[in-house]
Amino acid sequence: MVSTSQHTEAASVVEMASLVSRVAQLEAENSQLRDALTRRQQIGVATGLLAQRFAVSPERAWSLLVRLSQNSHVKVREIAQAVIDVHCGRLDPVNREILSSIEKLLPDGVRLVETEGDGHRPLRENPR
Repeated sequence: MVSTSQHTEAASVVEMASLVSRVAQLEAENSQLRDALTRRQQIGVATGLLAQRFAVSPERAWSLLVRLSQNSHVKVREIAQAVIDVHCGRLDPVNREILSSIEKLLPDGVRLVETEGDGHRPLRENPR
């Protein structure tokens, strides 16, 4: 026969396991939300860079990002990161490849981000 104290102890163990599980779920959700917030911020920065680069509204720049993503089968966040990286002069080979393949979808001579030789500053529309 199970005593009342053993029953209470078993219930406490089950309740504790349930709480531990819920805390783990909430921590995972929190991590996902933080990642989403970071990605959203990166996409916003890239949208602003493209809006400035092409002298269009942020809405049109966002539409460009979405269209390029759909046509190239590359995630918007990956394109956004590549645009930011090239703007900051730290474009790695993977992001260089992303931009190169996406620029093939644009009209001749149009580049997403043009940089001077040092890769840190955007070019003017008509470089010397």
